[in-house]
Amino acid sequence: MHAAASLHRPILGIALKLGSVVLFAGMTLCVKLLGQAVPVGQTIFVRGVVSVLLLALIAWHTNQLHLLKTNNIRSHALRSLSGTVSMFCLFTAVTMIPLADVTAISFTSPMFITLLAMVFLGEQIHRFRWTALALGFIGVLIMLGPHLTFADGASLGVLVALSAAMFSAVAMIFLRMMSGGEHALTITFYFSLTFMACAALTALGGWVVPTAMQWLQIILAGLFGVTGQLVMTYSYRYAPASTIAPLDYSNMIMSVLLGYLFFDEIPSASVWIGAPLVVAGGLIILWREYALKKRPSPPTPEPTPQP
Repeated sequence: MHAAASLHRPILGIALKLGSVVLFAGMTLCVKLLGQAVPVGQTIFVRGVVSVLLLALIAWHTNQLHLLKTNNIRSHALRSLSGTVSMFCLFTAVTMIPLADVTAISFTSPMFITLLAMVFLGEQIHRFRWTALALGFIGVLIMLGPHLTFADGASLGVLVALSAAMFSAVAMIFLRMMSGGEHALTITFYFSLTFMACAALTALGGWVVPTAMQWLQIILAGLFGVTGQLVMTYSYRYAPASTIAPLDYSNMIMSVLLGYLFFDEIPSASVWIGAPLVVAGGLIILWREYALKKRPSPPTPEPTPQP
């Protein structure tokens, strides 16, 4: 009981979660600064190398090298491949449209998860979730409305960002379908190994020789990404998911701020109107999941990394 009490530190959990939001925002900022001067696959490959080395070092330092072995290769492959596609789409979208737009569209992921869970896991959707889906759908239509004419290049960026959210949801569904016995370090390691290997294949299309500044941005993107992943995972050890998960939406504030400071990006009226509806839909889904888990017994969620 003493050990359980020591892990219940919600203030620390919230601080770690907010720290992960800042780190992930730093990662996307670095990718945005690189723009299209450096191929996305090259940036992702370096992030993969940084992640694999750091995770292996952590496993060795904590005498947990055995966690890098698994007998659940198929599940890891499905989860990791879908997460890899999501990452490629996310990094590509960041170089094409404003940061705030990418972030707002990424908030549709919980809605995709709800729909996929209904189709593949047989989960029932009641009026609360249908309301959330309706709000989110309206919000997405409002945000995408100005781009539906496909009159400019931003239309493709919007579709790529939406694909990132969808494949992120697919990755989470595969996580739910896994046995549940896998450690977070194992899941993160195989995900990193997968996107590193896939990114290496993009070298066949040609990579560039980065400048010193570009190398710094690429390496920082990798460090921010893997550190953010680890900090986020630890945040779930100290506070319940119902407290931690809604803090993801603070990323919108970071994206608007960074977009304005570094790229003079000001979100359009459609984003200001649509994004709150998408956020409201996501919060309703999170609240409903918390309420359902609380009925039989207090929830003790197992932390799992996201793409």
